[in-house]
Amino acid sequence: MADAERNLPRPCVLVVDDHESVREALGRSLAQRGWQTQLAGTAREALERVRRGGVDVVVADLKLPGADGIELLKNIRAISPATEVVMITAYGTVERAVEAMKLGAVDFVVKPFRRAVLLDAVERALARQCQATLAAAEVSPCPEIVGRSRAIREVIGLVKRIAPSPATVLIYGESGTGKELVADAIHRLSPRRDGPLVKVSCAALPEMLLESELFGHERGAFTGAVEARRGRFEVADRGTLFLDEIAQLSPAMQGKLLRVLQDGRFERVGSSETRQVDVRVIAATNTDLKQAMERGAFREDLYYRLNVLTVHLPPLRDRAEDIPLLVEHFLRRYCERNGRQMLGITREALDCLLHFHWPGNVRELENVIERAVVLARGDRITVEDRPAWMTGAPGQAQEVRIPVGTSIEEAERRLIEATLRRTGGDKSAAAALLGITRRTIYRKLGERPEVPPPAVSDK
Repeated sequence: MADAERNLPRPCVLVVDDHESVREALGRSLAQRGWQTQLAGTAREALERVRRGGVDVVVADLKLPGADGIELLKNIRAISPATEVVMITAYGTVERAVEAMKLGAVDFVVKPFRRAVLLDAVERALARQCQATLAAAEVSPCPEIVGRSRAIREVIGLVKRIAPSPATVLIYGESGTGKELVADAIHRLSPRRDGPLVKVSCAALPEMLLESELFGHERGAFTGAVEARRGRFEVADRGTLFLDEIAQLSPAMQGKLLRVLQDGRFERVGSSETRQVDVRVIAATNTDLKQAMERGAFREDLYYRLNVLTVHLPPLRDRAEDIPLLVEHFLRRYCERNGRQMLGITREALDCLLHFHWPGNVRELENVIERAVVLARGDRITVEDRPAWMTGAPGQAQEVRIPVGTSIEEAERRLIEATLRRTGGDKSAAAALLGITRRTIYRKLGERPEVPPPAVSDK
């Protein structure tokens, strides 16, 4: 067996039947084949389990209390199209079989049936799902954006439609949702794919350094400018410039950005020579720019210049059905990087991940899986391998007590420090919980973020 295959979690089959003895017998038969099994007695319970994610195949009786199997099939196809369905019934007719197959059922088994018939049907369903997953991975324009939820499929479809256009793109999403990955995909699918993709965080640099970073500077333009340097706009000529955390731009920088977006012209710091570039700009933010504009914190003309094409990325808590796929993806990545061979994750541990609120979104989940791969004692990730701050363990404060009379500055510092302890020092996750930026955390704590070189040398 290949190493990659050893890292895959076992397929999960959900059995839905209102007779307890029948579903338990079917569950035992499926478990003997080596598959994970879950049991449900009603359509409502089955849908709840499918929504949580991780269900590969549903084996459902056609006759169920409250809603029949056909209605259950329709709902499953709506919320989890990748989940395959095998229908079973003692009332098999050609009409019902045809209806189920038209709605997407992979097979239709009539009672009474031999055990081998049902197992073969589930095998075919798993094979079809595997083929569909591989095919989707091969043609996906966003291979790093893992998921099969409706929300993510809509994002990928939108990326494919907007990539060929030269228009500016604005990507909205909470910290850790994958805004940079979407920018990568848009560039890769665009006619500019052979040009450079240059990335700048607008929150990482003070205004003077950011201006030099974007537009470049001449020798002697300011203290330390010992040589002329090109800015990111020049480096990105005939390519794409990704401006992350665009809401953090100062009013002065907003005006300078507006000009270059309008006509592609700018001057280096310390120069009066006008330069022109051909750059497509993709901007990203976790702030509602329209509200910022209404507050006077963001220029109206720049907002409308940026907000030509818009992509909204859903938070991970709104697409929990993607968590099992993301876990599998990160397991493969970090098993390979750390030279480990693991069989997957236990059901209990996966349930814990499915019910966590993920303030840091996909980035936070990735960090949790990487940590678990490194520290796991066995060949599966268990609930004991999750960080203490996810468990509510003793010593992990869930509230902050601030005495009356504490200064606002000190209260803010205590709240930020407590939140950082809860997130294990992850400033992105802490910023998401507090509704602020990482730059604000650095400023409130009196720390200085790492500053990259101001620009790219001509030499």
